[in-house]
Amino acid sequence: MNPKPLLLWLLAATSCVANESAQQAAASSNAYAFETFQLFRQVTDGNFCYSPYSSQRIAALLAEGSRAATADEMLKLAHLPADATERQSAAKALSTALASSAGKGGLQLEVANSLWAPAKYPFRAEFGTLAREQFGAVTNDLPGDNPVLAAQAVNDWVRQRTRGRITNVAGPAMFSPETLALVNTVYLKGSWVHPFERAKTKPRAFTLSDGNTTQLPTMLQLEALNYADSESWQCLELPMSGGEVKMIVLLPRDAASRTKIETQLTPATWQAVTGALEDCDVNVMLPRFSFSTQLSMTSMWQFLGVRTLFESGKADLSGMTASKGGFVKEVVHQATIEVNELGAEATAATVAAAAPFGSAPEQKPRRKVSFIANRPFLWMIIHRDSGLILFLGRFAGH
Repeated sequence: MNPKPLLLWLLAATSCVANESAQQAAASSNAYAFETFQLFRQVTDGNFCYSPYSSQRIAALLAEGSRAATADEMLKLAHLPADATERQSAAKALSTALASSAGKGGLQLEVANSLWAPAKYPFRAEFGTLAREQFGAVTNDLPGDNPVLAAQAVNDWVRQRTRGRITNVAGPAMFSPETLALVNTVYLKGSWVHPFERAKTKPRAFTLSDGNTTQLPTMLQLEALNYADSESWQCLELPMSGGEVKMIVLLPRDAASRTKIETQLTPATWQAVTGALEDCDVNVMLPRFSFSTQLSMTSMWQFLGVRTLFESGKADLSGMTASKGGFVKEVVHQATIEVNELGAEATAATVAAAAPFGSAPEQKPRRKVSFIANRPFLWMIIHRDSGLILFLGRFAGH
């Protein structure tokens, strides 16, 4: 009898460095981040958020468990080097750097990985060892004969590690007796170095992406912050306590600039913008916001060149499991972000069953400027030393 094909579901949940190897790993993840951003931004003209690092880690795990064309596709998708030793060294360095940042200034930052398999269809021992040593993954038993209990087990694990922010990433329909799961969780919560005063938060006008205006609770402060601008954009850095993580807000000056800036957002243009930041006295008006995003990433991965992974009989996951016919049915990503007067908290979950930027001015004597985010803007939460983008999104007021 031919063995049943495995339906492999991959889950990653994230809630919202500094040697060369860590920065190399961050650069790979960031390259993936900007590519997927170009696809995400076309899905909606409104709010969206996601964690490129979380889903890139899932892609990296798949790359290690794949062989032949499937492995090539996953390495290319995740922008990882072909040399396994180089991948391992870089990933370990970045993981160590992120772990060392946790606790500084009250920063809560935790990264965890886990493997889930029923007794009849275990992961290869070699893959379990690699996942433990390179990704810190732990292996868990999955009640394959009970889809409800399988979903509950995974959800409980995710819920615990995201402090309750992700509660229902897995559903019973995802599980069968042949299902395997890979889970990545990241939780981040940080406080601003310069908290906003709650008493100053008031409803203020915000122009939506469709041109209509609404009233949103808007925070206000006057602080010395890193700031840069051009004719097309303004950029502001909001540091978090401990100096390990920061939030960058990129505010286009108008709708036309926004479209061009989003279209041409690349690692090079981003570096040019953030490289121009300088210490200024900034009058800040920023909406308080909280929202979530959920969408399928399957078509995005396929657009970026992943083909065999999603096809039974073509996917080669033989480095992960001895069972034949394994493939990934779907990749779904969910993320949440909350920004308030005290700081930012972000979560995400992934389930897989030119010039518009212009030139920043040369440095001048200390400036006094206004940063009034009363229209759609982009934001990123970044690990300072490595430059790793942990979360990325757009706030458009709806």
